[in-house]
This record gives sequence, structure tokens and C-alpha cells, in this order.
Amino acid sequence: MPPFDAPKWATVGAWAAVVAALPTVLWRALLGLGLHLGTPDSWRAAEKIPGSGTAYVLMLSTLELFAALLTLRLVQPDGDVVPRWSPIRGGRRLPRELVCLIALTGAVVLMALCALSVVHWHAVDPFAGEAGSWWSRLCAACYLAALAWPPALVASVTGYLISRRRPTIDPVVPGTDSELDTDERPVH
Repeated sequence: MPPFDAPKWATVGAWAAVVAALPTVLWRALLGLGLHLGTPDSWRAAEKIPGSGTAYVLMLSTLELFAALLTLRLVQPDGDVVPRWSPIRGGRRLPRELVCLIALTGAVVLMALCALSVVHWHAVDPFAGEAGSWWSRLCAACYLAALAWPPALVASVTGYLISRRRPTIDPVVPGTDSELDTDERPVH
């Protein structure tokens, strides 16, 4: 079986997805770890940070980072192979249709979350109603960076599909290159 090489632009897209997610991951994680980041006391109290809200923002940051890192698997030669230690399908390649369905569903969910965050920024922004500050602009920039994640994920899925396309069967025509053994036939 030939190696699955993703196009270079798909690899760039996968890394762009990770980089796009990192600012919000870091923003939330730092809040969860006790840094105030200029957020108003009233907002932290309403979000229960410190308290139960701390666990929520740390869990959300962890899940977001994990999901972003999964994008890198799309451009790896064995990225769709289930780890051997898994009791379910361990060591076996997942069907490409399933991988695409999961990844594209993730992209649609991300697009919806981004759109809702933009439309309802006043409810998401910890600085809503406050005078603009350096901290509020940094918070907005962290969340704006996440808008690049869905298109980067779609680019990575497209690259995955290109790298996993099914080989076409060429008819054998006497006296042409198609007479070559399949090992000698150039890869298209």
C-alpha cells in the first residue's frame, strides 16, 4: 500500500488550526489557573472563578486543545489508524468516509460556535459594559483567532481526502505504459 502523503497546504492548514485554537485555550487556562487577566471581579464571581467555574474553563481548554491537535492526525500517513492499545479496532485503519464525517461535523459545529460567539459577543465577553482596555482588546483578539480554525480544518480534511483517494484502475493496452507491472507503474 502506498504511503499517504497529504499535500503541503493541508499540513499548513492543520498547523493553522492548532495555532488558531491556542489563544483561546491559553486565555481560558490562565483564567482557570487564577490569573485575573484584567477581568472584572463581578464577572469572575458570576462565572464562579475561583470555584466550580475553574474546573469548567480548564476542562474546556483541555478539550479544545485535544480537538485542535486531532487535526494534525488528518495529515499524518497513519493518522486514521486507531492506536493498537484501543480495544475497539486497535491497529486498524478507520474508513475514510467516517473520518471525513467526524472532521466535517466538527468543522460545522466550530462554525456555528464561532458565529454564535460573534453574534452574542456581549454575553461571551467578560469585559461587556466596561470601558475598552488593553485586556479587553487582548481577549477579543484571542477569540477572533479562533475564527480561522474551521476553514483550516476544512482544508485539512480536503488534503486528507486527496491523500486517501482511491486509485483508478487503468485498462491494460498492449504496447503502452499500462503493460508495466503495478510496481513499475508511476503513481498519479
